[in-house]
Amino acid sequence: MKLCSAFIVLLLVSLASAQPAAAPAAAQPTVTFVFDWSQGIPWQAYSITVQADGSTHFQGTPAPDTATGGDTDLFQQDFTMSAANRSKIFDLAKKLNYFQGDFNSRVKHIAQTGRKTLEYTSADKHGSTTYNWSQNADVQELSRLFVAIANTLDYGRKLSFQYRFDKLGMDARLKELEYIRANHYAEELNVIAPILRKIADDPDMMDISRQTAQQLLRSLSGPSQPNATPAQP
Repeated sequence: MKLCSAFIVLLLVSLASAQPAAAPAAAQPTVTFVFDWSQGIPWQAYSITVQADGSTHFQGTPAPDTATGGDTDLFQQDFTMSAANRSKIFDLAKKLNYFQGDFNSRVKHIAQTGRKTLEYTSADKHGSTTYNWSQNADVQELSRLFVAIANTLDYGRKLSFQYRFDKLGMDARLKELEYIRANHYAEELNVIAPILRKIADDPDMMDISRQTAQQLLRSLSGPSQPNATPAQP
């Protein structure tokens, strides 16, 4: 009886070990934008990686700035990209053949604006292109969008710093953010909604600062939609 039981146990173990291992989950398609320039302001270098489900990771090295106490520590933030901007990014990647090509402008006397790289990665495709400035309107729009997201995250840092150390200067900073958003150089303000809400709800803040923060919060119904593609910064 004991021998029979031992045989059954060994048989079950053998059958279990013979089952094929579960295949690892396929990696999601991703689009990554990388910026690098030692003279860049407000970021000297950063990357933004967007997955097909909208999961987004930002990592950047800020330029020294008194508005944040001279902080140059590596800054990272994870957030979920809005559906509209996520769709725009992947649609333009497809339109640009997943960045398989040279999009760098050969026009002479173009000012240096930083080394930029767009990269697409999926299970069956990979492409990347590096440029300083591109004449291609779709590359320009992707650059504008990613730069605008980086600007928003920079203002989130600055507003958090000023909330702690310089509340009197808060309104001027909020007005700057309001201006660049109106000109389509701040996107995904939902990422910094917590600090905007804190300012708007703080009775110790100046009324004008609270009102501006409230106006920005009301604008979070959707991403800004430029009527025309502005020139690249």
